Amino acid sequence: MADLEEIRALLYRVCTSNDERDAQLWESCWTEDAKMGGGSRSEVAAGTAGLFEGRAGITAALVAAWKVQTHRRRHVLTNVFLVEDGEDEAVVNSYVTLYLIKDEGRPKLELTGSYRDHVVREDGQWKIKKRHAVMDSVYQPGDVD
Repeated sequence: MADLEEIRALLYRVCTSNDERDAQLWESCWTEDAKMGGGSRSEVAAGTAGLFEGRAGITAALVAAWKVQTHRRRHVLTNVFLVEDGEDEAVVNSYVTLYLIKDEGRPKLELTGSYRDHVVREDGQWKIKKRHAVMDSVYQPGDVD
């Protein structure tokens, strides 16, 4: 049986590493052969959603996005639950809410969506092997005012 609290901690580390621009922490959350894909509901339905492959490729995509993201970000995960459960692998679903904070202003709700993560235990630690992200609206990685 998968340890849901350990898996939640992994997912929270992914969010924190993105918000704090910690590429090393981000990279440590993914398997070497990880895949991350997704987009808005319409992009997923049309087959035009993006896909990034490999730990290095996923990290490079995030670091590139940081160049156009000047507002602070806060990813909030809720409704985290196991869809499939196993000793060394599991599938977990969660909702994501993203807030942008410009300068020292009030947080602004930017988007909502869901993640479906296939996680595996490697060397005693849970890591994401595959992430499918579906956002409720079209999202561009740069700042939107």
